Amino acid sequence: MQGRLRQARARAVSRAFIWLVAVGVAGPGCAASNSGGSGPSTGFGGENGTGNGGSAPRDAGTPDALTGAGLAAGRGGSTGAGGIFGSGGSTGSGGSTGTGGIVGSGGSTGAGGSSSTANGGAVGTGGATGRGGTGIGTGSGGLGGGGGGSGATFCPANAIFCADFEEASGVPDNNPVGSATFEDPTEAGATFGGTNGVMVLDTTAPYAGLQSLRVNPSSAVTARTLAIAVPSTFWVRLYIKSDQTIGQTTENSFFGAGTSLVPTSGNYVDLSEQFGCLVLDKGGTLFPTDRTCGANTALAAGAWHCLVAEFDGATGNVELFSGATQIIDAAGWAPAKEAFNTFELGYVADNPNGATVWYDDVVVSSSPLACP
Repeated sequence: MQGRLRQARARAVSRAFIWLVAVGVAGPGCAASNSGGSGPSTGFGGENGTGNGGSAPRDAGTPDALTGAGLAAGRGGSTGAGGIFGSGGSTGSGGSTGTGGIVGSGGSTGAGGSSSTANGGAVGTGGATGRGGTGIGTGSGGLGGGGGGSGATFCPANAIFCADFEEASGVPDNNPVGSATFEDPTEAGATFGGTNGVMVLDTTAPYAGLQSLRVNPSSAVTARTLAIAVPSTFWVRLYIKSDQTIGQTTENSFFGAGTSLVPTSGNYVDLSEQFGCLVLDKGGTLFPTDRTCGANTALAAGAWHCLVAEFDGATGNVELFSGATQIIDAAGWAPAKEAFNTFELGYVADNPNGATVWYDDVVVSSSPLACP
C-alpha cells in the first residue's frame, strides 16, 4: 500500500514538473494570458485621407501543454480611422474692372487653394487689385479701387462742336463732335496742313493730349480761320496761347460770331486786341470804348489761357471770361443783335505782327460753359 502511494506521489511530481516546463515554453499565449496579443490601438490616416488599420495581433493563443487545446485567439488592433479630407481654398475673386478715360484694366482673377490631403488645403488667394485707366479720364477698378483718375471729358454731352486736334491730319471732322471748314479768302493756295499749310496740327507743347492747332505767323494782311455752324445764341470755351502778348496796341482778331462762313464778309462781332487790351469789335465799333484797360487787360505771352464767351444774337448780350474772371460784359449791346450762324476762330491779322497763335480743346455749346 505504501509502495503504491510512493509511486502515485512520484507520478504527481513528474506531472507538475512537466507542467511547469510547458508553461515556460508556451509564453504569452498560454493559459496564464487568456487573451491574444493586442495590435496598435488606432491606425494613422494615409496621405489621401484613408486610414490604415492596426497591425495583426502579435500572437495567437498557444496550445495548452497539457490538453493541446488552443487558448482564446489574440485580438487584432482596432481599425484605424482615415484622415479627414482637407478642403481646398475657395477661389479668390479678382479686382473689378476700372472705369475712366482711356479704359483701365481690372484686376486679374485670383487662384483658388489646391485640394489638400489629410490636412486642410491652403486658402486660395484673391485676384490682384485692378488698376484704372490713365489719362483724361481714367478710373481704377480692383479691390478697394475707386475709379481711376477720373478725368472728366472736355466735351459735354450737349455740345455742338468739340475739337481737341488729335486727328492724324486735316480739319476737325466729328472728332469727337461736329465739323469745321478751313477759310482763308486772302491767300491763294493756302491750305490746312501740308507744304503750304497756314494752319497746322502741332505737337509742340499742347494744352492737353498730343496736339493743338497752330496758326502760323503772317507778314501780310490775312484771315486764317476755321468756321463752325452755330445757332444765333451759343457759348464757347477754348484754350488759347500766343508767343506774343494777347492784347497788342494795333488791331488783330482771334475769334467771334458772324453771319457768314467767310470772315471777310457778313456781320462779325470779334474778340480783338487793340490799345493793349482785349475788346469787342463790330466793323470798327468797339466795346468797351475806353482806350485804357480794366479787367480786359492783355493776357501773358507763352501761357495757355482758358476763355469762355457767350454770344446772344437775340438780346445783344456778349460776355467774356478769362478763367473765372469776367473781363467783358456787353449787356444788350445793339451791334451784337444779329442772326448769328457761324463761329470762327484763328487769327485775322489786320496789322501783321508776326505772332503765332495756338488753340486747344475748343467747345461750342447751346448751354452755358465755364472754365474748370
